[in-house]
Amino acid sequence: MNEQEHYNNVDLPFYNAEIAPVLPPQVLDFHAHTWLSEHWKETPWKTESAGAKYMVTLEQYGVEKLLANGKTIFPDRHYNAVCFGYPTPAADLEKTNDYARQAGANNGLFPLFITGRDMIPKEELERKIREEGFFGYKVFLNWYGDDYGSVRIADMIGPNEMDLANELKLIVLLHVPRSGRLADPEIQKGVRELAMTYPGAAIVLAHCGRAYLPDEMKRSIGSVRDLPNVYLDTSMVMDPTVLQLVFENIDSSRVLFATDFPVASMRGRRVYVMDHWVDIVLEGYPPSAYRVASDGIRATFMVYEIVLAIKRAGEMAGLSKEQITRVFNDNGMSLLNGVMDGRQMRRRA
Repeated sequence: MNEQEHYNNVDLPFYNAEIAPVLPPQVLDFHAHTWLSEHWKETPWKTESAGAKYMVTLEQYGVEKLLANGKTIFPDRHYNAVCFGYPTPAADLEKTNDYARQAGANNGLFPLFITGRDMIPKEELERKIREEGFFGYKVFLNWYGDDYGSVRIADMIGPNEMDLANELKLIVLLHVPRSGRLADPEIQKGVRELAMTYPGAAIVLAHCGRAYLPDEMKRSIGSVRDLPNVYLDTSMVMDPTVLQLVFENIDSSRVLFATDFPVASMRGRRVYVMDHWVDIVLEGYPPSAYRVASDGIRATFMVYEIVLAIKRAGEMAGLSKEQITRVFNDNGMSLLNGVMDGRQMRRRA
Protein backbone atom coordinates (compact mmCIF):
# COMPACT_ATOMS: atom_id res chain seq x y z
CA MET A 1 0.00 0.00 0.00
CA ASN A 2 1.10 3.55 -0.63
CA GLU A 3 0.76 6.27 2.04
CA GLN A 4 -2.78 7.31 1.09
CA GLU A 5 -4.00 3.73 0.82
CA HIS A 6 -2.57 2.90 4.25
CA TYR A 7 -4.23 5.97 5.72
CA ASN A 8 -7.62 5.17 4.16
CA ASN A 9 -7.59 1.42 4.75
CA VAL A 10 -5.76 1.06 8.08
CA ASP A 11 -5.40 4.33 9.99
CA LEU A 12 -8.81 5.92 9.50
CA PRO A 13 -10.91 2.82 10.25
CA PHE A 14 -8.84 2.22 13.40
CA TYR A 15 -9.18 5.86 14.42
CA ASN A 16 -12.94 5.86 13.95
CA ALA A 17 -13.45 2.59 15.82
CA GLU A 18 -10.93 2.83 18.68
CA ILE A 19 -9.53 6.35 19.07
CA ALA A 20 -12.19 8.94 18.32
CA PRO A 21 -14.68 7.67 20.94
CA VAL A 22 -12.32 8.51 23.83
CA LEU A 23 -11.27 11.99 22.62
CA PRO A 24 -12.80 15.37 23.50
CA PRO A 25 -13.56 17.93 20.74
CA GLN A 26 -10.14 19.53 21.33
CA VAL A 27 -6.91 17.62 21.84
CA LEU A 28 -3.95 19.22 23.63
CA ASP A 29 -0.59 17.61 22.98
CA PHE A 30 1.65 18.67 25.86
CA HIS A 31 4.97 17.70 24.23
CA ALA A 32 5.66 18.44 20.56
CA HIS A 33 8.79 19.62 18.76
CA THR A 34 9.16 21.95 15.81
CA TRP A 35 12.33 23.09 14.02
CA LEU A 36 13.81 24.07 10.68
CA SER A 37 16.96 22.59 9.17
CA GLU A 38 18.76 25.93 9.49
CA HIS A 39 18.43 25.71 13.27
CA TRP A 40 21.04 22.96 13.46
CA LYS A 41 24.61 23.72 14.42
CA GLU A 42 25.18 20.11 13.42
CA THR A 43 22.69 17.39 12.64
CA PRO A 44 23.15 15.21 15.74
CA TRP A 45 22.76 11.78 14.16
CA LYS A 46 25.31 12.70 11.47
CA THR A 47 28.04 13.22 14.05
CA GLU A 48 30.14 10.63 15.83
CA SER A 49 29.26 11.99 19.27
CA ALA A 50 28.42 9.39 21.91
CA GLY A 51 24.67 8.77 21.92
CA ALA A 52 24.15 10.79 18.72
CA LYS A 53 22.13 8.10 16.94
CA TYR A 54 19.87 7.46 19.92
CA MET A 55 16.91 9.04 18.09
CA VAL A 56 17.19 9.69 14.36
CA THR A 57 14.32 11.80 13.09
CA LEU A 58 13.53 14.49 10.51
CA GLU A 59 16.04 17.20 9.64
CA GLN A 60 13.15 19.64 9.29
CA TYR A 61 9.83 19.62 11.10
CA GLY A 62 8.30 23.05 10.74
CA VAL A 63 5.11 24.40 12.25
CA GLU A 64 3.17 23.66 9.07
CA LYS A 65 4.17 19.99 9.23
CA LEU A 66 3.37 19.76 12.95
CA LEU A 67 -0.12 21.18 12.40
CA ALA A 68 -0.62 19.01 9.30
CA ASN A 69 0.24 15.90 11.32
CA GLY A 70 -2.22 16.99 13.97
CA LYS A 71 -4.92 17.37 11.35
CA THR A 72 -4.15 14.05 9.67
CA ILE A 73 -3.96 12.04 12.87
CA PHE A 74 -6.93 13.74 14.57
CA PRO A 75 -9.01 14.51 11.46
CA ASP A 76 -12.23 15.51 13.22
CA ARG A 77 -10.70 17.16 16.29
CA HIS A 78 -9.04 20.53 16.89
CA TYR A 79 -5.34 19.88 17.57
CA ASN A 80 -3.38 22.15 19.96
CA ALA A 81 0.16 21.66 21.22
CA VAL A 82 2.73 22.80 23.76
CA CYS A 83 5.77 23.10 21.51
CA PHE A 84 9.49 23.82 21.49
CA GLY A 85 12.58 23.16 19.39
CA TYR A 86 15.38 20.62 19.69
CA PRO A 87 16.77 20.94 23.24
CA THR A 88 20.36 19.66 22.87
CA PRO A 89 23.80 21.10 21.99
CA ALA A 90 23.14 20.22 18.33
CA ALA A 91 20.73 23.12 17.94
CA ASP A 92 21.25 26.87 17.82
CA LEU A 93 19.06 27.72 20.80
CA GLU A 94 18.63 31.35 19.88
CA LYS A 95 17.22 30.37 16.48
CA THR A 96 15.07 27.49 17.68
CA ASN A 97 13.66 29.50 20.59
CA ASP A 98 12.79 32.38 18.30
CA TYR A 99 11.03 29.95 15.97
CA ALA A 100 8.99 28.62 18.90
CA ARG A 101 8.11 32.21 19.81
CA GLN A 102 6.83 32.74 16.27
CA ALA A 103 4.90 29.47 16.47
CA GLY A 104 3.03 30.95 19.40
CA ALA A 105 1.30 33.30 16.97
CA ASN A 106 -0.84 30.31 16.05
CA ASN A 107 -3.78 30.23 18.45
CA GLY A 108 -3.38 26.53 19.13
CA LEU A 109 0.37 26.48 19.85
CA PHE A 110 1.83 27.27 23.27
CA PRO A 111 5.62 27.74 23.20
CA LEU A 112 8.17 26.78 25.85
CA PHE A 113 11.59 28.42 26.05
CA ILE A 114 14.57 26.05 26.00
CA THR A 115 16.98 26.96 28.77
CA GLY A 116 19.09 25.39 31.47
CA ARG A 117 21.01 26.26 34.59
CA ASP A 118 22.50 29.77 34.38
CA MET A 119 22.36 29.77 30.58
CA ILE A 120 21.03 33.32 30.45
CA PRO A 121 20.68 36.01 33.16
CA LYS A 122 17.50 35.86 35.20
CA GLU A 123 16.46 39.36 34.10
CA GLU A 124 16.73 38.43 30.42
CA LEU A 125 14.87 35.18 31.02
CA GLU A 126 12.05 37.02 32.75
CA ARG A 127 11.81 39.52 29.91
CA LYS A 128 11.56 36.75 27.33
CA ILE A 129 8.86 34.92 29.27
CA ARG A 130 6.79 37.99 29.98
CA GLU A 131 7.12 39.77 26.63
CA GLU A 132 7.51 36.98 24.11
CA GLY A 133 4.60 34.78 25.13
CA PHE A 134 6.37 31.70 26.52
CA PHE A 135 4.51 29.54 29.04
CA GLY A 136 7.61 28.22 30.75
CA TYR A 137 10.71 26.17 30.01
CA LYS A 138 11.76 23.04 28.23
CA VAL A 139 14.85 22.21 30.24
CA PHE A 140 18.00 21.97 28.09
CA LEU A 141 19.66 18.57 27.70
CA ASN A 142 23.40 19.16 27.79
CA TRP A 143 24.24 15.86 26.11
CA TYR A 144 23.49 13.84 22.98
CA GLY A 145 20.93 11.03 23.04
CA ASP A 146 21.56 8.70 25.95
CA ASP A 147 25.06 9.96 26.80
CA TYR A 148 23.84 11.53 30.05
CA GLY A 149 26.31 9.85 32.41
CA SER A 150 25.87 10.97 36.02
CA VAL A 151 23.96 14.21 35.36
CA ARG A 152 21.81 15.38 38.29
CA ILE A 153 18.62 17.45 38.22
CA ALA A 154 20.53 20.27 39.94
CA ASP A 155 22.99 20.28 37.04
CA MET A 156 20.18 20.93 34.58
CA ILE A 157 18.22 23.76 36.21
CA GLY A 158 18.94 25.99 39.18
CA PRO A 159 17.67 28.75 41.46
CA ASN A 160 17.76 31.53 38.84
CA GLU A 161 15.34 29.65 36.60
CA MET A 162 13.26 28.08 39.34
CA ASP A 163 12.79 31.25 41.39
CA LEU A 164 11.17 32.80 38.33
CA ALA A 165 9.13 29.66 37.62
CA ASN A 166 7.88 29.67 41.19
CA GLU A 167 6.96 33.35 41.11
CA LEU A 168 5.19 33.26 37.71
CA LYS A 169 3.72 29.74 38.06
CA LEU A 170 5.55 28.58 34.94
CA ILE A 171 5.59 25.15 33.36
CA VAL A 172 8.94 23.37 33.71
CA LEU A 173 9.09 20.43 31.30
CA LEU A 174 11.89 18.17 32.44
CA HIS A 175 13.42 15.16 30.67
CA VAL A 176 15.16 13.39 33.53
CA PRO A 177 18.69 12.07 32.94
CA ARG A 178 20.56 8.87 33.80
CA SER A 179 20.03 5.32 32.61
CA GLY A 180 17.85 4.56 35.63
CA ARG A 181 15.42 7.36 34.75
CA LEU A 182 12.93 8.32 37.47
CA ALA A 183 13.66 4.99 39.19
CA ASP A 184 17.16 6.28 40.06
CA PRO A 185 17.20 7.43 43.73
CA GLU A 186 19.42 10.40 42.86
CA ILE A 187 16.90 11.56 40.24
CA GLN A 188 14.02 11.05 42.65
CA LYS A 189 15.85 13.17 45.22
CA GLY A 190 16.39 15.92 42.65
CA VAL A 191 12.77 15.99 41.52
CA ARG A 192 11.51 16.06 45.10
CA GLU A 193 13.82 18.92 46.06
CA LEU A 194 12.73 20.90 43.02
CA ALA A 195 9.01 20.36 43.69
CA MET A 196 9.12 21.10 47.39
CA THR A 197 11.41 24.13 47.12
CA TYR A 198 9.38 25.69 44.31
CA PRO A 199 5.72 24.77 44.92
CA GLY A 200 4.44 27.46 42.54
CA ALA A 201 6.10 25.86 39.50
CA ALA A 202 4.27 23.18 37.50
CA ILE A 203 6.95 20.53 37.01
CA VAL A 204 6.08 18.19 34.15
CA LEU A 205 8.15 15.02 33.79
CA ALA A 206 8.46 14.19 30.12
CA HIS A 207 7.68 10.61 29.07
CA CYS A 208 6.33 9.83 32.57
CA GLY A 209 9.83 10.34 33.90
CA ARG A 210 11.09 8.13 31.05
CA ALA A 211 9.60 5.15 32.87
CA TYR A 212 8.41 3.24 29.80
CA LEU A 213 8.49 -0.19 31.49
CA PRO A 214 6.20 -1.41 34.30
CA ASP A 215 9.11 -2.34 36.57
CA GLU A 216 10.58 1.17 36.13
CA MET A 217 7.27 2.81 36.97
CA LYS A 218 6.82 0.55 40.00
CA ARG A 219 10.11 1.88 41.39
CA SER A 220 9.32 5.46 40.36
CA ILE A 221 5.76 6.46 41.08
CA GLY A 222 6.00 6.50 44.88
CA SER A 223 8.63 9.24 44.71
CA VAL A 224 6.16 11.76 43.25
CA ARG A 225 2.90 10.55 44.80
CA ASP A 226 2.81 13.31 47.42
CA LEU A 227 4.01 16.13 45.15
CA PRO A 228 0.91 17.94 43.85
CA ASN A 229 2.91 20.22 41.54
CA VAL A 230 4.55 17.31 39.68
CA TYR A 231 2.78 16.12 36.53
CA LEU A 232 3.53 13.32 34.07
CA ASP A 233 3.28 13.65 30.30
CA THR A 234 2.55 10.52 28.29
CA SER A 235 4.81 11.17 25.29
CA MET A 236 5.90 7.83 23.80
CA VAL A 237 4.45 5.85 26.72
CA MET A 238 2.44 3.01 25.16
CA ASP A 239 2.32 0.35 27.86
CA PRO A 240 -1.09 0.28 29.63
CA THR A 241 0.38 -1.29 32.77
CA VAL A 242 2.78 1.65 33.17
CA LEU A 243 -0.10 4.12 33.05
CA GLN A 244 -2.31 1.93 35.24
CA LEU A 245 0.35 2.22 37.95
CA VAL A 246 0.32 5.99 37.44
CA PHE A 247 -3.47 6.30 37.70
CA GLU A 248 -3.57 4.07 40.78
CA ASN A 249 -1.04 6.22 42.62
CA ILE A 250 -1.66 9.84 41.64
CA ASP A 251 -4.74 11.83 40.73
CA SER A 252 -5.56 11.55 37.03
CA SER A 253 -5.59 15.37 36.80
CA ARG A 254 -1.79 15.19 37.00
CA VAL A 255 -1.52 13.17 33.78
CA LEU A 256 -1.16 15.03 30.47
CA PHE A 257 -1.60 13.57 27.00
CA ALA A 258 1.53 14.12 24.90
CA THR A 259 3.09 12.70 21.74
CA ASP A 260 6.72 13.76 21.17
CA PHE A 261 5.99 14.67 17.54
CA PRO A 262 7.58 14.04 15.08
CA VAL A 263 8.63 10.72 16.66
CA ALA A 264 5.10 9.51 17.43
CA SER A 265 3.95 10.20 13.86
CA MET A 266 5.78 7.00 12.84
CA ARG A 267 3.68 3.89 12.40
CA GLY A 268 4.54 1.26 14.97
CA ARG A 269 4.66 0.77 18.72
CA ARG A 270 7.13 1.15 21.57
CA VAL A 271 7.54 -2.17 23.38
CA TYR A 272 10.14 -3.49 25.80
CA VAL A 273 12.59 -6.37 25.66
CA MET A 274 14.21 -7.34 28.96
CA ASP A 275 15.08 -3.99 30.54
CA HIS A 276 14.88 -1.48 27.66
CA TRP A 277 12.30 -0.09 25.26
CA VAL A 278 12.38 -0.87 21.54
CA ASP A 279 10.47 0.89 18.77
CA ILE A 280 8.94 -1.59 16.31
CA VAL A 281 8.10 0.35 13.14
CA LEU A 282 7.14 -0.21 9.54
CA GLU A 283 9.87 -0.13 6.91
CA GLY A 284 10.91 3.24 5.52
CA TYR A 285 12.09 5.12 8.61
CA PRO A 286 15.81 5.88 9.06
CA PRO A 287 17.89 3.47 11.16
CA SER A 288 18.13 4.51 14.81
CA ALA A 289 19.21 3.00 18.09
CA TYR A 290 16.47 0.77 19.56
CA ARG A 291 14.44 1.00 16.33
CA VAL A 292 13.52 -2.24 14.54
CA ALA A 293 11.82 -2.10 11.15
CA SER A 294 9.55 -4.73 9.67
CA ASP A 295 7.25 -4.98 6.67
CA GLY A 296 5.51 -7.99 8.20
CA ILE A 297 3.38 -6.16 10.76
CA ARG A 298 0.13 -4.24 10.61
CA ALA A 299 0.66 -0.89 12.27
CA THR A 300 -0.79 2.57 12.66
CA PHE A 301 0.47 5.85 14.09
CA MET A 302 2.29 5.57 17.40
CA VAL A 303 0.06 8.39 18.66
CA TYR A 304 -2.90 6.02 18.56
CA GLU A 305 -0.99 3.54 20.69
CA ILE A 306 -0.47 6.28 23.30
CA VAL A 307 -4.21 7.06 23.25
CA LEU A 308 -5.08 3.38 23.62
CA ALA A 309 -2.66 2.95 26.52
CA ILE A 310 -4.31 5.87 28.37
CA LYS A 311 -7.78 4.47 27.66
CA ARG A 312 -6.96 0.91 28.73
CA ALA A 313 -5.01 2.02 31.80
CA GLY A 314 -7.78 4.34 32.90
CA GLU A 315 -10.34 1.58 32.62
CA MET A 316 -8.14 -0.89 34.53
CA ALA A 317 -7.58 1.69 37.27
CA GLY A 318 -11.30 2.37 37.58
CA LEU A 319 -11.35 5.92 36.23
CA SER A 320 -14.56 7.35 34.88
CA LYS A 321 -14.91 8.09 31.18
CA GLU A 322 -14.85 11.80 32.06
CA GLN A 323 -11.56 11.47 33.96
CA ILE A 324 -9.98 9.65 31.01
CA THR A 325 -11.25 12.23 28.54
CA ARG A 326 -9.84 15.12 30.59
CA VAL A 327 -6.32 13.72 30.17
CA PHE A 328 -6.49 14.63 26.48
CA ASN A 329 -7.20 18.34 26.93
CA ASP A 330 -8.58 19.74 30.17
CA ASN A 331 -5.71 18.72 32.47
CA GLY A 332 -3.13 20.43 30.30
CA MET A 333 -5.27 23.50 29.63
CA SER A 334 -5.64 23.97 33.37
CA LEU A 335 -1.85 24.25 33.68
CA LEU A 336 -1.60 26.67 30.77
CA ASN A 337 -4.36 28.84 32.19
CA GLY A 338 -2.54 29.01 35.51
CA VAL A 339 0.68 30.47 34.10
CA MET A 340 1.12 34.01 35.44
CA ASP A 341 -2.41 33.68 36.89
CA GLY A 342 -3.84 33.56 33.38
CA ARG A 343 -2.09 36.65 32.03
CA GLN A 344 -0.13 34.74 29.42
CA MET A 345 -3.30 33.15 28.09
CA ARG A 346 -5.26 36.41 28.13
CA ARG A 347 -2.64 38.25 26.10
CA ARG A 348 -3.27 35.78 23.25
CA ALA A 349 -7.00 36.51 23.14
